[in-house]
Amino acid sequence: MKRRIIIERQKTKFKTSINPKIKRPITDPYEVPGYEEAVINKMNKLNNTDFKTIQEIPTLVFQVPTYLEKDGIPIGKLLNQAIYYVANNKIKEARKCLITFMPSLKAKIFCKEEIALQKRRPEEKQKYFNKPMPEEFKINNLN
Repeated sequence: MKRRIIIERQKTKFKTSINPKIKRPITDPYEVPGYEEAVINKMNKLNNTDFKTIQEIPTLVFQVPTYLEKDGIPIGKLLNQAIYYVANNKIKEARKCLITFMPSLKAKIFCKEEIALQKRRPEEKQKYFNKPMPEEFKINNLN
């Protein structure tokens, strides 16, 4: 009997009420005012298009340019190599390419997203499946 009373007292002692009138900050980026206009403006600027709403923007897959570099690391070529390896079901090779310039967890997530993208769009996989790697993806060693 004593034990039950102590537990009940502890439960009621730490009750907290949440005030529903408190305005909570927006955590979802899609709910931020002006998000849609910012996305449309950015996409129009990048792709030289003239879309008015998000629904007009088609879901296209863009090829990563091979000339992208950061601190002397050819990121564009490495990303394209990773996409090639994922298309040929060589996930470990793809992750090895990506780990050179990003953390391993991000590389793993990139590979999973690329697998999902290639399942949704089989034509992306057919570009590289069972074909030799394009020369523009290869990194030339100057040693």
